[in-house]
Amino acid sequence: MEPRQATARRGSVQFVGVAREFVRRGRSVAALRPLDLAAGSGEVVAVAGPNGCGKTTALRIAAGLVTPSSGRALVCGLDASRFPPSAAGLVGVSLGSGRSFYWRLTARQNLLFFGALARVSRRRLRERVPALADELGLTAVLDEPARRLSRGALARLSVARALLHEPPVLLLDEPCAAVDARGRRDIAAAVVRAVAGGATALVTAQDGSEVPWCGRMVVLFGG
Repeated sequence: MEPRQATARRGSVQFVGVAREFVRRGRSVAALRPLDLAAGSGEVVAVAGPNGCGKTTALRIAAGLVTPSSGRALVCGLDASRFPPSAAGLVGVSLGSGRSFYWRLTARQNLLFFGALARVSRRRLRERVPALADELGLTAVLDEPARRLSRGALARLSVARALLHEPPVLLLDEPCAAVDARGRRDIAAAVVRAVAGGATALVTAQDGSEVPWCGRMVVLFGG
């Protein structure tokens, strides 16, 4: 499938024998053992497991940020490693790090900046930014510099950024790890709403109790 053909709102993610290895001190180490997984439109799938099992690596591969050592990750039918620019435009990514924001910019300015990078029109951004801020409990801190935000607020801001351009695929790495109970409910509602519109979501977690709103869970062990 050519990149220009995969522009539908309906999302899908498929891992076909996807594995990732790296070399440490001359030895090959498995960051992700062969993974087969398919998630379709309207699904929220939890990818659970302990630290080091490959959850984040799997999301990074699907986002086109890491090339698999073997196998293919397909995003809306596109090979994420073969067409990373096209695949990147189809995904909303939250990798759980506040360092990806510009500290001197406000939360609002960060969203406007990343929205522009995602080619969201100014008119649409004027609607989306305050709407997402309200949905994710960020309204009170929207004009605060990112450096002053709590870990929980940064986590919610990261989810807002992932949702901003209304992508067909959401890749969320432990989005609820640093937030309180209300924040978890807000994130769950926002993701479920996006999925109800046809998107697909992969959400990592240490265990399924963190994301009871996911419809299906896949557990990874030891890479």
